Amino acid sequence: MRKSVARPDDGVQSFFTSAATRILHSLLDAGFLQRLLGMFAPGHRERRFKLPTLLWLGIYAAAHASLRSMEAILAAACEALEGKDLLPLRGHTLTQSGWSRAKERLPLGVLKRLWRRWVEVARAQAGPKALFHGMHLVALDKKTMNVPEALWPVFRSHRGSRGEGPAQAELLVAYDVTVRVPLEFTLGRVRESERRLAPRLLAALPRPSLVLIDCGFYSFTLFADARNAGHHFLTRMSKSGNPKPLELFTPKDGLYEISDRKSGGRMTVRVVTTQRRGFRPVRLVTSLLDPEVFPREEIMAVYHDRWHIETFFREMEGQLDFDHWHTRKLKGLYIELLFTLIYVTMVRAHMAEAVRGKRTVCGQLSFARGAEASLRGWGRVAKTAPENAPALRRELLDLLATFKIDIRPGRRFERDTQKRRAASRAKKLQALEAAKHAA
Repeated sequence: MRKSVARPDDGVQSFFTSAATRILHSLLDAGFLQRLLGMFAPGHRERRFKLPTLLWLGIYAAAHASLRSMEAILAAACEALEGKDLLPLRGHTLTQSGWSRAKERLPLGVLKRLWRRWVEVARAQAGPKALFHGMHLVALDKKTMNVPEALWPVFRSHRGSRGEGPAQAELLVAYDVTVRVPLEFTLGRVRESERRLAPRLLAALPRPSLVLIDCGFYSFTLFADARNAGHHFLTRMSKSGNPKPLELFTPKDGLYEISDRKSGGRMTVRVVTTQRRGFRPVRLVTSLLDPEVFPREEIMAVYHDRWHIETFFREMEGQLDFDHWHTRKLKGLYIELLFTLIYVTMVRAHMAEAVRGKRTVCGQLSFARGAEASLRGWGRVAKTAPENAPALRRELLDLLATFKIDIRPGRRFERDTQKRRAASRAKKLQALEAAKHAA
């Protein structure tokens, strides 16, 4: 019989595993968690990193991706559950190398199932507010992100005036602008066209969906793919667009025909001309043809909601530092990206539950404050008796409901930029005064 090389349990790993298990039991129902456990069986020497441990470490790492190394993340995650007293013992059992090996063996199917589970929870908590005439509002957009240099042969890089740039990839995300959660994503080589990446996501979107498309994605082929997948679309017409008029409802609303020169295809669409104060007039193109069911004012307001995916990318880049990777392998990149999306979706699901039945919507709560409070609240569950977990959850939800951001009359997108800027500058002045007195 082959002798195992796994290190014996000195109490630290079992303590950490039990703490992580209590957190997962407070977040997921027992049946779903059991199915996840059945999909992962550690058959290697790093048996101390069981699934609850890996999931907690992955979520914690997504929240603290800016830390310099996996060792720093591991130390902070252990301290959050165990305290500083057990950290010296942790160095002999829960090691950075062991976590790295165990993470590479984590099936992507486990993470995708967990992510989609939280998407379902967020939608259920949002209720009827999550739909527009029975359709999900989904925005498509692309972002160029940095990837580990070791993955340059896979994704390549932009070539600038000074030579080769850093290794980068194209990240295309389908984002629910009502519930504020990411639904699907795909990665492509740098400079790969959105028109080639988008069809990969359309088939996976819930039917029916109203796909809000950026004007840079304007493509007859993309529109046809969306309709063939059972979805409707809404986008801005390109400046050079010259559709053929068929029927005018009003001078700024009517049915038109667009065509594709390459394929010879033709499609009847609705073109709505709109102009916001201080901006140039734009033409919106949609497959929602009935002006009575979908009034012009609704079309204008819905397309403006597409901007929420831009705020999502801002949160990912500014508050989570999501393109700070701790891996050199392609699978590791997907794992860390999935953990980031899981973390964002979990926080948004809790925020949606916090405002359920209230006039406030999830998007009117601060994601930065909510993410920090959620992670701290989940860590408290590991330090209390199981019977106290529901009370801690209720306390967390009540706290999340108070994190309203600055909302002003007539403003479509809620911002607290001025308050955040004032607080930041006050801290800088305080630090300068402290340094002056210290000198």
